[in-house]
Amino acid sequence: MRVSTTQQHRLSVNAMLEQQAKLTQTQLKLSTGKKYLTPSENPVAATGLINLQENIQRHQQYQVNIDAARQRLELQESSLDNATDTIQRIRELTVQALNDSNNPENRKQTALEIAALNEHLMGLANTRNANGEYLFSGLKSNVPAFSVSAGEYAYDGEPESWRQIAIGPERTVTDADPGNRVFGDIDTSGFLVPGSISNVFQAIARLSQDLQNNSPDRNSLTDLDEALKRFEITRASTGARLHALDSQENLNADYILQNQSTASDMGDLDYADALSRFALQQTSLQAAQQAFTKVQNLSLFNYL
Repeated sequence: MRVSTTQQHRLSVNAMLEQQAKLTQTQLKLSTGKKYLTPSENPVAATGLINLQENIQRHQQYQVNIDAARQRLELQESSLDNATDTIQRIRELTVQALNDSNNPENRKQTALEIAALNEHLMGLANTRNANGEYLFSGLKSNVPAFSVSAGEYAYDGEPESWRQIAIGPERTVTDADPGNRVFGDIDTSGFLVPGSISNVFQAIARLSQDLQNNSPDRNSLTDLDEALKRFEITRASTGARLHALDSQENLNADYILQNQSTASDMGDLDYADALSRFALQQTSLQAAQQAFTKVQNLSLFNYL
């Protein structure tokens, strides 16, 4: 078969371009650290890498959710710890005030201190997190949980509502408790009898009023004790949820690490192999360039 000078020239140029393209691709892989630059190089690996990355991102979002839930639950634990101390102080003052040695003036002073502590307790019930959400308002986290007007208390949050946060593929956790469960349901009957008042603010307000009138009722201690029990139950539940967050966080971290390792094995460049291939491709390109130079000199005119 006759091979023309033009054809020889084209073949040599194509050989150089092919070697140059291979070298450029290897250079790009070395700079990016990726084994494959396009999905077409290995469609199966590309699909696997996409799935792995989606799994990693989903579990990283679970970790973000865990951080948010932990922040709210730790804030709830701190608020209830403070609330417990407040109730215990009110109980101490009540026990002292029940002593018959107290005169009406003493009891009025105690009543004022207890009223102030009740205000502090309501402030704890209306605790907000770093995002400005009211902790004990249930799903209505944009409004304060409790309010008082003209001595009448109200729960303005969403009663019996818990916000569920996904912390794993098939696991959720409630990040706070509704205020009516923690601080007791509001009694709207208008007849508050010491010893049977569920809502702690109403119970303390009635206690303070009775002390003002110099007629404290020992049954008020029962209301305070019931409030302390609710706090204790809620704190125990909060601790269990915090433990669950820690456990799931470790599981998520392990899963992420495993997927990242698999993705690395599947899609990360083997630098030793790539550098060896790069050196070989450089040599091949140089050989192609030299061959092209020799072909350029293959002309009868050089021998005339």
